Amino acid sequence: MFLPDLCIKRPILTIMIVSAIGVFGIIAYFLLGVDQYPKIDYPYVVVQTKLRGASPDVMELDVTDPLEEEINTIQGIRNLTSKSSEGFSEITVEFELERDIDVAAQDVRDKVAVAMERLPADIEHPIVDKLDPSASPIIWIAVQGNMPLKELSDYAHYVLKPKFQVLPGVGLIIEGASRRKAMRIWLDPNRLKARQITVQDVIDALRKKHSEVPGGKIERESTELYIRTLGELKTAKDFNDLIIDYRSGAPIRLEDVGFAEFGMEDRSMVGRYRYAPGIIEPSVGLGVKKQSGANTVSVSREVRRVFNEAKKHLPAGMSIDIAVDRGDFIVASINDVQYALLFAVLITGLVVLFFLRNFVSTFIIFLAIPVSFLGTFTAMYFLGFTLNNMTLLALSLAVGVVIDDAIVVLESIFRHREMKLEPFEAASRGAGQVSFAVLSTTIVMAAMFIPVAFMGGITGRFLYEFGITVSVAVFVSTFVALTLTPMLCSRWLKVGGRRNKVFHLFET
Repeated sequence: MFLPDLCIKRPILTIMIVSAIGVFGIIAYFLLGVDQYPKIDYPYVVVQTKLRGASPDVMELDVTDPLEEEINTIQGIRNLTSKSSEGFSEITVEFELERDIDVAAQDVRDKVAVAMERLPADIEHPIVDKLDPSASPIIWIAVQGNMPLKELSDYAHYVLKPKFQVLPGVGLIIEGASRRKAMRIWLDPNRLKARQITVQDVIDALRKKHSEVPGGKIERESTELYIRTLGELKTAKDFNDLIIDYRSGAPIRLEDVGFAEFGMEDRSMVGRYRYAPGIIEPSVGLGVKKQSGANTVSVSREVRRVFNEAKKHLPAGMSIDIAVDRGDFIVASINDVQYALLFAVLITGLVVLFFLRNFVSTFIIFLAIPVSFLGTFTAMYFLGFTLNNMTLLALSLAVGVVIDDAIVVLESIFRHREMKLEPFEAASRGAGQVSFAVLSTTIVMAAMFIPVAFMGGITGRFLYEFGITVSVAVFVSTFVALTLTPMLCSRWLKVGGRRNKVFHLFET
């Protein structure tokens, strides 16, 4: 066959090709991301809508139903489910797997924009996003101390949050159990009734007068001045002096029907970290979400680096700790799989050595494993794969497969050497006789695993990287068996000496 003959006659070319595979494979290995599972685009789009103070029935009739009617006109929908609760509506749209989920999400946004005319005027703008389980926070940072919750919340929001938000790969920082500053307005029903003022009058006055609106601009010959109306109220006194309405020509101020005080937002959740009986310290959580496509482990490392720096400059009485880190779990899981992979490689080498009883032959065959894996790493990098449980499982499965071709080629060459042929001729004839058998075996193995990569449903997407990785490893091993193995056998393989007792047992 042409390829084995070329490599036997041109050993330097063979060494350079294998070296290139090794160098690119090592570089690709360190560039590959590390994650728990392959990245999968789930065919789900979620629409979340909030309307403060609305009952579940109102949310169902006035919010959920109009949105469902518009969304249901989109093509390619498989299932449409909704859930309405107090002040909250959630619609989950499941599309066919064949649809591009990015295009589908944009279609949903367009339909939601059309339905906005039919929704209540004071509703918050609906949030439309793809459902991605990996979009949950990868790290939760607990902030606690023997100080008021307000100070913890302010420090977490104004000091810690900006430090983590600018890191590469970080998408969003969630604040859990925090309470932000708020101006609280208390109204007296009796004084409202006495002055014929309603709660809605107070709300309308706040919307109109507690705001900043553009005031236009003043143009001169060489300058332009932009006007901004400073209408936002800053202090409790400013709110108390706010004029709600006029009655008989006299102004009715907020302090006439109630009062304003500087306080905190309503407490909707409580945070506790390492809670102990008798010790009650308020806690605030910062949840770090990664950007779409960002590597979990890389983002986790960056967050931990900044976390260690921020921990050195905390105020007295405050402490921070990493409560949850998915990056640690992923690294531990991947390390376990890598350990199993290395153990499998070692056992395979020992089994081959036991049967061959020849270190040179074992070394020639054993080279097929690292070279095949390094070539597979290069392919994985260009295909956008990561080192995850599925790809490492594929490599573990391929350990015993990638040396099959090398064993077949070496055994054929060894047999021709026993026929008293010269090393170069024996390598050429031995590799040539089994070349098509080796290729046939490779095609059969690929025919077993490539269909796995193209299975339907979520399972097929999950196994895509698994099937492709095994197939690539098998093809690279065949290339090594037809290039590197014949070249090394033509120069290193020795015949003679004591026969292997194992082979002698089978012959008798």
